[in-house]
Amino acid sequence: MKFKLRNQLLIFGLVLLWRVTLLVFTAQPIPANDAFFYDGAVVNWLRHGHYFNPAIAGLFPISGTQVFAGYPPGYQVAVLLWMSVFGTSVISAMALHLTLFGASGLLVLVIVKKFFPAGASYAIVALLFFGMTFGDRPEDLAHLLGLVVLLLVVRNLDGRGGWKPAAVVALLLLAALYTSPVSAAFYFGIGLTMVALAWGAHRQAIVFLPFVMAAAMFAVIIFAIVRLEPLWWQGFMEVARQQSVVTAGFHRPRGLDILKLVRTAPVFLLALGLVPFALSRWKEFAGDAWLRLTAGIFVAGWGLIVADLTLLSAQYIGYVLFSQIILAAGLLVLVEKYLPARHRQFQLLILGCVALVSVRAVGMTTWGAACAWKNSCGRTHAALRAELEPFTRTSTPVFISSAYLYGAMEFGVQNPIYADWYFNHATWTNHAELNGLIRFKPTKLVLTQFDYYRSFVPVLEQLRQHPELVEFTVRDQAAVRTPDSIPALQRVVQHISWAPVMVDLAWKNPPAPIMNSAPVR
Repeated sequence: MKFKLRNQLLIFGLVLLWRVTLLVFTAQPIPANDAFFYDGAVVNWLRHGHYFNPAIAGLFPISGTQVFAGYPPGYQVAVLLWMSVFGTSVISAMALHLTLFGASGLLVLVIVKKFFPAGASYAIVALLFFGMTFGDRPEDLAHLLGLVVLLLVVRNLDGRGGWKPAAVVALLLLAALYTSPVSAAFYFGIGLTMVALAWGAHRQAIVFLPFVMAAAMFAVIIFAIVRLEPLWWQGFMEVARQQSVVTAGFHRPRGLDILKLVRTAPVFLLALGLVPFALSRWKEFAGDAWLRLTAGIFVAGWGLIVADLTLLSAQYIGYVLFSQIILAAGLLVLVEKYLPARHRQFQLLILGCVALVSVRAVGMTTWGAACAWKNSCGRTHAALRAELEPFTRTSTPVFISSAYLYGAMEFGVQNPIYADWYFNHATWTNHAELNGLIRFKPTKLVLTQFDYYRSFVPVLEQLRQHPELVEFTVRDQAAVRTPDSIPALQRVVQHISWAPVMVDLAWKNPPAPIMNSAPVR
């Protein structure tokens, strides 16, 4: 298969231009349901001088009223530097993540250009960048740090090692671990697999030094925090107990999780077909840098995927997206070099992977653009200012989705409640959400289409069965019907509209919370 566009940099440039165009004209990708959890403390600090996130105070009193310790602080440092210059608006936050995407994408291209064989056409794998349609979490910064680590590890293994490069790698790994532990552990695993292969060939123990240093420093710092700043550790644990990393527990892979794997990381599934061939030539993987890197990504990636499907949460499968592009480049070279008769068919399979990961990108560009034309971010912002103005003069609670909380902080809403964190996730029961609503008794819910149809429709249906507690009305502001509102499409295209759903509630002094709380399995 011949491609006129052989320059992967040109393909990435087109992807980046597409992302910039989406941000400027449609304000996409819209921050997802947990974005403000990580940004809120910095926004509150810059606006009111307090480093905590008041929107989560009802569930996490330390991180919501004293000091935000619910997540390692590396990402918050970057947000503080960025928002000190560009402001605390939701568009500012989105621009930060677009910048991180651009920097990480360029690093991927640099790694492929420097360490993979010249002459191969990698433009086809650059199309996989279209699969990166979410960007609103600390992992975006952790990817950048992790990719720099991979670049330096490969350079060091090529004979440029020593104490100073090892120290730099160790510090970058430490910074990544204190930005996003799960994604940092993934890059840690890639690097460790690479140096293990190199050690098997050259027996140079120094290659393990940066990983030992990073792990030791990480443990020492945690121990120091526990002993010297117990409030920080308590704040971290009050959040950790409700995170999926801790609470998911061992489980069999679910159908929707498998679907997420197929849609998000199909290249890793494709790589399974080459495992028998790779095992027959495993000694060669300790030689060339590109082979070591390909093997490291495959091993660490599947380690993370298996953990996601059986122990953690399928949301973490998305952490392999940048490395998936490098893996695809390695697989292309592997097939071209050792199985040339299969090269054309393999390119078609890569194009199939591109089609799978790009479904949401197509939805954002078409359906999302139509939604933005009728319900733009700017018009939504103005409408929310008017809708939330009464709550700037009263402490009455109002539930607000993540994407709208940036504006709520700007407007001065006194008691915003994070719409994703109003009940205890660690003891999730059949009536946990309903009891959470009864506990806070909000008089208004301001929800994205995603949050309303994904989470609140079932809760409100439960609430409708108790007219003695409350009466409510729903006002959906969407001028264009969204895929979130169509059950058959909810898992295909999600969260592409700024149009809010307003729910007005009139409470009737409800009695004690509804019990009958059998745990949900």
